Amino acid sequence: MLVAPKHAANVGAAARAIANFGLGPLWLVAPRCTLNKEAYALATHAEAVLDAAVTVATLDEALADRDVAVATSARRRRHHGHASADPEAVLPALVGRRGALVFGPEESGLDNDALDRCQAVVTVPTAAAASINLAQTVVVLGYAWHRLGTVAAMASDATPALVVAPEDAPERAQVEAMYEQMRVLLRRVGYTDAARETAVMRKYRTLLGRAAPTADEVTLLRGLWYQFAWAVEQVPERLPGPVPGAPNGASD
Repeated sequence: MLVAPKHAANVGAAARAIANFGLGPLWLVAPRCTLNKEAYALATHAEAVLDAAVTVATLDEALADRDVAVATSARRRRHHGHASADPEAVLPALVGRRGALVFGPEESGLDNDALDRCQAVVTVPTAAAASINLAQTVVVLGYAWHRLGTVAAMASDATPALVVAPEDAPERAQVEAMYEQMRVLLRRVGYTDAARETAVMRKYRTLLGRAAPTADEVTLLRGLWYQFAWAVEQVPERLPGPVPGAPNGASD
């Protein structure tokens, strides 16, 4: 998925890499260029990838049916919520999943909001004078992905990282609804506030993304949030559980 690509040539070159390494399909999120002659000139033998490209307005639309997404970052990130790793360490998470590789705009890369919607961040290691562009990044990750699939196909004893993920992964909309419900609740009970909620939610996204909850588990968490939200609106006497400080934990 290319987010806000600026240059048609990069889109064409990315399409060529997609065809070479079997990444497809190509999604364009709010592109700032058109699929013109320049794009097709760079998409040698990959014109079909451009013809089938899907254009959407937002990253949420593009990720709607994905259960795991890997973002790309030109620079190595150390922040807990967006820590990046080499392709070999990250790409196995996509095997057997409804996954996506997300590439950012040429001049700025993905912003923090886009990174928040991804479960991992990958950085292509380079020398000190690094200047790898969008299309080159797609080529490198495409090659790494193709090699990963080749090794997995040849291996008779696949490692746990290559085991196909369960089919009960939650829909993206369900996961995002869970996070929004959690955000509202944390604000309501005073656990966070407007100044801190972005950083707090980023940490919970990292934690829950690493846990990879199933659809049933997401539903379970949402039920818990609903109950908490109901409980904080009640007077203590209306709550069905034990009354704090009551003898023997007796209920009302």
